Formats: sequence, structure tokens, C-alpha cells
Amino acid sequence: MVDWKVRAIRGATTVSENSSEAIRDAVCELLDVIEANNACPPEDIVSVTFSVTTDLDAIFPAAIARQRSRWENVPLLDVQQMYVKGSLERCIRVLIHVNSQSPQSEMYHAYLRQARSLRPDWHLARF
Repeated sequence: MVDWKVRAIRGATTVSENSSEAIRDAVCELLDVIEANNACPPEDIVSVTFSVTTDLDAIFPAAIARQRSRWENVPLLDVQQMYVKGSLERCIRVLIHVNSQSPQSEMYHAYLRQARSLRPDWHLARF
């Protein structure tokens, strides 16, 4: 019997400016790293939630993800991150729920660019 469970994968990155190009590059890089380090084909993704800080409004990260190969049927949602004074600026976060046979402890969480400071323990997990 196969033991499938819903698992969560977290990630975050930052951009240098509020532009469609910068956000597109960052979102693609983040999702590429997550996909490369987790055995989760798009067909196993339950849902994806992106959050962005209030200083990013040039494009929806979900619109970028929707253009990925085999992601056209993945449920996607964009939300605005709660503002906290002094928090990391121009930050994009992602929460991906996947069906997986792997335990939660084996999920790779990608924290890139300046977002590495958010979870340095996870950033170094597999590199």
C-alpha cells in the first residue's frame, strides 16, 4: 500500500525592483529550484499560494506560474503579505501543497537571494 499525504513546500525570494521582468525572473528561478529539488510533478500539486509585499504590484506571480509547462490546471492564488515595519522588502513568498509519498522532513524549501535571511537553516539544507 502506498502512503500518500499532502505535504507543504515553502519558499521565498526577493527582487531588485518592482517590474514585470524582475518579478518574472525571480518567480521562475524560485519555482525551478523547488521543482528540481522535490519530486513533485505539476500533476501532484494540490495548490499554490503566492504572497508579495506591498511594494510589488507590477504582475501577479500566479500569472507567471500559469505559463509554466503542465501548470495550466494547478490551482493558484495571489495574496498581499501583511506589512510589518522593518520586514524584508520586495519579497515574494510561496506555499505549495503537494501529494507526496515523501515525509515532510524530506521536502526542500527554497529561500533565495535576500530571502535566505528568513530561513537560513532551510537555505543550506541540500546545497
